[in-house]
Amino acid sequence: GWAGAEYWQGAGDNTLTLESLLGRSEVVTIGIDGGGLDDLLGFCVIGREKVTRKWLVWGRAWAHPIVLQRRKEIATSLKDFAADKDLVFCRHSTQDVEEVAALCVMIRESGLLPETASIGADKLGLPGLVEALVEAGFKTIDEQGQITGISQGGFLNPAIMGCERKLSDGTMVHAAQPLMAWAVGNAKVEMKSSARAITKQQAGAAKIDPLIALFNAAILMSRNPEAAAKLDV
Repeated sequence: GWAGAEYWQGAGDNTLTLESLLGRSEVVTIGIDGGGLDDLLGFCVIGREKVTRKWLVWGRAWAHPIVLQRRKEIATSLKDFAADKDLVFCRHSTQDVEEVAALCVMIRESGLLPETASIGADKLGLPGLVEALVEAGFKTIDEQGQITGISQGGFLNPAIMGCERKLSDGTMVHAAQPLMAWAVGNAKVEMKSSARAITKQQAGAAKIDPLIALFNAAILMSRNPEAAAKLDV
């Protein structure tokens, strides 16, 4: 398993919400991962807390109903996460990317996103997601914008190790969401050359997309960004 899992439960704060995260933060980055029809679309926000500079973490996921048929062994868990309102079952095929784009817009309007490299997603991820973000007014990093591709596998090694240490030393706090704890518990570490990579404990059923979304956001937060609103002052 991932070493950070040992410290995950102790780093939870069940009073933390997306709204309180935004209120407590001086800058925010977003990570997104997954999105196949029998997969989850994972979304994670990291806020750097004012004064303490602790990382505050909140996540959500979307699933298409077909996953309940193809992955019956996790259907009960997914329904429980939906009851917690941390997972959304899509009623139409583009609901997930539309709602992700809407959340990104809401966070952008808070002024807390960096001007560039503030939304990190798998480089080989969903074209439809990028299109939804572009339609919402975001630009790609090639245009000096906010959407940037994050290389996966061993390239996530800095985030994997960095999050382990921040959980262990108390400088990462999360919203104590069962969805995120489940994704953390599903992860295992494999060595890719000299770097760590996160994979699933069980192929197919053990979803880790919300955790990979966390790592994607962590890559961007580790660059010590400043919020666009602060840069405008």
